[in-house]
Amino acid sequence: MNTRHSRRISRKAAEQLLDGAAGRGQGTEAGPDQLVSVLAAAAAPGHDDELAGEQMAVAAFEANHLASVANFRREQMIKSPLAKILTVKVLASVLVVGASGGVALAASTGTFSSSGPGSGPAYGGSSVAAPVTPPAGGFIPSPSDSGSASASPSGDTQPPAASSPASDSSSPASIPQTAAGLCNALAGDAAGTTGSLTKAAQQQALAGSGVKKALQSPEFASLVSTAQSAANVPDYCGLLLDLPQLPQPAQLTQLPVSLLSQLLTQVPAATLAQQLTSLPSSTLSALLAELPVSTVSQILTSLPSSAVAQILTSLPTSTLSQILTELPNSVVSQILNELPTSVVSQLLGQLPNSVLSGLSGITGLSNSVTSLLPGL
Repeated sequence: MNTRHSRRISRKAAEQLLDGAAGRGQGTEAGPDQLVSVLAAAAAPGHDDELAGEQMAVAAFEANHLASVANFRREQMIKSPLAKILTVKVLASVLVVGASGGVALAASTGTFSSSGPGSGPAYGGSSVAAPVTPPAGGFIPSPSDSGSASASPSGDTQPPAASSPASDSSSPASIPQTAAGLCNALAGDAAGTTGSLTKAAQQQALAGSGVKKALQSPEFASLVSTAQSAANVPDYCGLLLDLPQLPQPAQLTQLPVSLLSQLLTQVPAATLAQQLTSLPSSTLSALLAELPVSTVSQILTSLPSSAVAQILTSLPTSTLSQILTELPNSVVSQILNELPTSVVSQLLGQLPNSVLSGLSGITGLSNSVTSLLPGL
């Protein structure tokens, strides 16, 4: 049926109708009066049965106008009987405002019948129910819903992309970068704890079987590389952490000599004394025999005399003779002058005559020491 009319209302009259300023009796025909009634009915609160499915209707409208990628799904949405009815109602509302010719179509739908008092507003009122499950096929969210979902080219909703890991607890910035820090972490992993450990607990952890498994982690690769072997890492860490006793004393001499020289001269004297005096005699002898003379001199002159006496008296004659003949005379005189006479006598008593003859020519020895040397 053709609903077009030849006569049109003026722009001013249309604005008055929309503002509600026009009333019955205006105009010469019943058309404007009827239009006023329809617009008044449209402005009135809606019935509950009219508001049912409002959320779905809005979603369908937004999907059709805001998401161009989902246009091909419009037919699938309209196939739902309820969605089809609601879509017709929305379109009818738009047509009514456009021209008086749409009155017949709007009236035929029954959308604009007035409701009783107490009904909620047509849109956004307090009586609107919670969001209803969208029709089959889903709908495309508004672009303002950032972070909730995104539409794929097929119209399906996709979960939000994962945010960029600006800071991560399980990120590289959490791995200790210094060798001592890595050794602390290694001891914790070997002990199976993330808390701080005492020196004794660290020594026990590094000496235990758990350290072998912990060293398989790539984060400790630099320790293995520096020590030149995973088996050397416990003692390497023991020196770095200033542990009173080394985790694997018999393995100490397997560390590179250059690394040993650097570490032993950096350990505090009191701790170094504990470490060296707790070594097996064979390990201590091999250690002092392979270290550079400068390192042995620095070690022996920095330790307390009690520790020096214990170290020297535990050495085999060959190693003791090597040390006393290779050290500078000033260092030898300093060592012997600081030792108790009984210890000096014990040391000199085990040295061969060739070594004693060399010691006799050293200047700076105390009288108590020179009196023990043969021929003086």
